[in-house]
Amino acid sequence: MDRNIDMISNLPSSLLIIIAGFLSFKEAARTSVLSKQWLNIWRDAMHIQFNENFFVKSDEPEENQKVQREVFINFARQFIANYPPQDIKTLGLTCSKPGDFLADMQNIVMFASSRNVRELGLDFSDPTWREHALENHQAAFELPLLVYEHGQALKSMKLFSCSFDVSNFSNFCALKTLSLGWIKINMGSILAILESCPLLESLSLKKCWDIVSFEISKPGSRLKSLVIEECDIADDFVLIEGPKLQFFKFSGNVGEFLLDDQSDLVKAELDFETETAFDEIGLFLCDLLEDLFAAQVLTVCSVFLQIVPSGNEPLGLQAQIDVRYLILKTALHINEFCGIRFMLRSCPHLEILTIDIGPANIFPEYGAPYPFNPQEFWSEDLLVEECVTTTLKAVNVKGFKGMMNELNVLKYLLLFGHAIEELTLYVSNEAGSNGETREFYMERALQVLEFNKASRNLSIAVL
Repeated sequence: MDRNIDMISNLPSSLLIIIAGFLSFKEAARTSVLSKQWLNIWRDAMHIQFNENFFVKSDEPEENQKVQREVFINFARQFIANYPPQDIKTLGLTCSKPGDFLADMQNIVMFASSRNVRELGLDFSDPTWREHALENHQAAFELPLLVYEHGQALKSMKLFSCSFDVSNFSNFCALKTLSLGWIKINMGSILAILESCPLLESLSLKKCWDIVSFEISKPGSRLKSLVIEECDIADDFVLIEGPKLQFFKFSGNVGEFLLDDQSDLVKAELDFETETAFDEIGLFLCDLLEDLFAAQVLTVCSVFLQIVPSGNEPLGLQAQIDVRYLILKTALHINEFCGIRFMLRSCPHLEILTIDIGPANIFPEYGAPYPFNPQEFWSEDLLVEECVTTTLKAVNVKGFKGMMNELNVLKYLLLFGHAIEELTLYVSNEAGSNGETREFYMERALQVLEFNKASRNLSIAVL
C-alpha cells in the first residue's frame, strides 16, 4: 500500500466533521487548507469560539485595532449566516469593546440559544483593566431574554462583564457550572442562584464586588468546586457550611475563614499575594489550614509562607493535615524559610513537593517568629521533618537558577530524604539581573548531581 495516500481525507464528510469536532475552533478552521474536501468541514463545527484575540493585535494602535475588530465581527456574521440547521454544543464569545457592536453581540448570543447551546461563555471584560486592582467596571453587555427562555439546555455558563436577571435563573435547571466575573453582585443574589440551580456543582467568582461577607450555609447542596478570585469582600469573612467541596481556591486578602466539615476536599489553592498587612493575621491562616485538613493537593503562595508561622504554633500545626502533594509558589527568600519548614512539619504524609520559583510579594517589615541564622537554617544540625526522612518521594523545582538559597534547600532535602526517588530541575529561561543565561543555570544544576544523597534509588533529571 502506498504510504503517501491520505486515508483520512478519503473518509465521508460526516466522519470528518466528527474528527474536526475534537479540535479547538481555531485548529478546526486551519484544516480548511488541507484539501478541497476539508475546505468547509470546520464550518459545521459544534464547538464555536468567536474570540477577538485571533484578529485584534493588542500591541497595535487603536485605529488598527478598530479595523481588526470590524474584520472579526464580519467573520462572525458570515459564519452564523452560513451555519447549517443543527444544534451546537459550545459557543464562546470574547469581545473587549462590544459597545459599537451590541446588535451583533445580541445576534451571536441569540443564535447560540436558538441552537440549544450546552456551554455558553461570554467575556466582555477588557484586558486593559488592571488584574490586581479592585476597580468597579460597569457591565458591558446584558444577557438577552432568549437565553433564559432556552435555558433548560444550558449545562455550563460563563458571564464576564455581562449583567443578568437573577430572578430568571430558575430556567437554568440543568446548569452544573457557573463562572461570573467583573460584575457587581451581592450575597443575596449568589444564594438565589444556588437556590434556583439545584444541580450546580461548580461556582467561580472573579473580580466581583458589592459582597459584604461571603456566607454559604446550604445543607444538601451539590456544590463541589468553589473559586473566589480577587473579589471585593468588605468584611474579609468567608463561611462555607453545608456544601461538601472537593476543590477550593481563594485569592485575595487574608481574612477569617470558616469551612465546616470539608472531609471530601481533594485540592485547595491559596493565593494572598495582594495582601499588604502582616501583623496579627497568622492565626487566620492556621485556622484555615486546619479546615482544609483533608486536602490531598495544596498550593500556597509566598505571602502565606511569610505569615502562617506567626500564628499560635510557629513550628507547625498541632493538628497535622493530610496533604500528599504540596506546591510552594515562592521566591525562596529568607522571609519564607520559617513558613516552608512550618508546612513540611504540618504535612507528615507528604509524598510530592513542587517548589515553583518566581517573583513574590516580600514584606519589608517582616519579623521572624523565632531567631535563626539564614546561612545555617538548612544545615544538618536542625531537627529534620518527618515527611522529609520517611514519605517524600519526588521533588520538582520550577524556575531553577541555582541561587544559593535554592542550592541550600536541595542539599537539605537530598541529605535527609531517604525515600526520595525523583528530583526534577526545570531550569529557568529568564535572563538574570547580571546577564546570566540558561546555559549558566544549567551549569549550576549540574552541581546538584554532586550533593550528598541519602536515597539509593534517586534519579535526577535536568530539563
